[in-house]
Amino acid sequence: MLKLPAWSGRGLVVAEHPLAALAGWEVLRHKGNFADAVVAVSAMLSVVAPHLCGLGGDFFGLFWLAGEKRSVSLNGSGQAPQKLTAKELRRRYKTALPAYSPLTVTVPGLVDALWQLHRRFGRLAWQELWKPAIEVAREGFPVSVKLATSLVASARRLVKDEGARQLFFRAGKPLMVGQTLRHPALANTMARIAAEGRDAFYESDLTKRMVACLQRQGTPITFDDFAAQKSQWDEPLVWRDRKYTVLEMPPNSLGIATLQSLALLRSFPLENMELTELAHLVSAVAQVVAQERDAYLADPRFMSLPPAALLNPSHLDTLRCRLFAPNSSPFPQSGDTTNFVVVDDDGNVASAIQSVFHHFGVGIVDPLTGVLFHNRGANFTLKAGHPNELGPCKRPRHTLSALIVLEDEMVKGALGTSGGDYRPTLQAWMLVHWLYRNQTLQEAMEMPRVLWQGERRVHIERGAGDPEKLQQWGWQVEVLPYPSLFGFGVAHGVERLRESWCGCADVRGEGIALPT
Repeated sequence: MLKLPAWSGRGLVVAEHPLAALAGWEVLRHKGNFADAVVAVSAMLSVVAPHLCGLGGDFFGLFWLAGEKRSVSLNGSGQAPQKLTAKELRRRYKTALPAYSPLTVTVPGLVDALWQLHRRFGRLAWQELWKPAIEVAREGFPVSVKLATSLVASARRLVKDEGARQLFFRAGKPLMVGQTLRHPALANTMARIAAEGRDAFYESDLTKRMVACLQRQGTPITFDDFAAQKSQWDEPLVWRDRKYTVLEMPPNSLGIATLQSLALLRSFPLENMELTELAHLVSAVAQVVAQERDAYLADPRFMSLPPAALLNPSHLDTLRCRLFAPNSSPFPQSGDTTNFVVVDDDGNVASAIQSVFHHFGVGIVDPLTGVLFHNRGANFTLKAGHPNELGPCKRPRHTLSALIVLEDEMVKGALGTSGGDYRPTLQAWMLVHWLYRNQTLQEAMEMPRVLWQGERRVHIERGAGDPEKLQQWGWQVEVLPYPSLFGFGVAHGVERLRESWCGCADVRGEGIALPT
């Protein structure tokens, strides 16, 4: 292993930035529970990882309630504005909105989701949980390697926006590694949320300022759109295989694609399959599941087939027959996201994920509130009659998902990763190695990865199979260094081993695991 995991007999926090893991750790040490820690971690990530997430983005969470031996899911994705319809946009944009158009801004769902989670399960005072993030936003923090790299990659887009230019540039150049990023406007907004709760973000003068900023950019979003935001509690999707049960987020989340991937893979002898053959199989599965995703996945109120039908054995048999047949496939979209995992002293588990979709979302920062907005509406289609067609008050199909694994009805572990549309493939690849190929979760996370890129193209990290053999099987292969810091996702997770929890952070990221 390149990165040794952390062990705990009590609680654990695993997150993509050390300050975020520390914020959650401090909450657990002060007798807070999983919900309290999630709020603290999420708030801190919204400060120190603006390329990945923020108050202007969405949140999904899957939670295991140890005392009740059951799980619940929380969908904190936002809806499209009431005044935005596909019919008006098709003539100009054909089948999809440009990825960074202001029209892709849907109502941010993160703050409402954290509020709902804390109201239902929180133990400590809401206001106290925001203090570490507020302090770091006000005093500043050093720009990390990944943030600096993302700033360079997105500089031409960000420099066009007044708020982003003020925040991320110094003397006309994007901030570099080790320079300090201070965000006093965001600190003030967070202080209001801490003092006044959810309504400070969705139904106050702050809301009016955000709406005015977005409307100046050309989006029809309104105060009423923000005020109507409400996160959804639900039961997770379930896939069972003998002693294992995998729990995932229901639609509009992409979680169903992970479960379809696992179900298709499990019909093959995974335990003894040679690695190149496994890479070939996983790529074929990714291709078929992507077709499913683009055909059916949407706001569940508009899906033509319910999740149960998509996981039905007869439907999966149909997909299995298409695995190695020539076909035309959609191209997956990358996305920038961060997931984290919390275990508290009572054995409750949170598998959470939040995002602004692409790097720095739509690239618009409101100078008055400091909020950077996501571009999640880019996942809508403009095709008439499609389940995922853009429509008023509709949620787009979403790339975010989070999972928890049970073994004999007890938590074996929790896992999540960044990666956009690649997430189901990344999660399936790790789960196969973890559950069926006799590896620990840390070992499975560190395995060289394979990612299908659309049509017959695959990217593999060096060591994830024999490129020549994959080419003989019809794949166009690009081999990339191992471990690749970009392009193959960043995973975090926990695993229950004997009497302890094992916290696992990906070698491809900047995260850590902290035991209490």
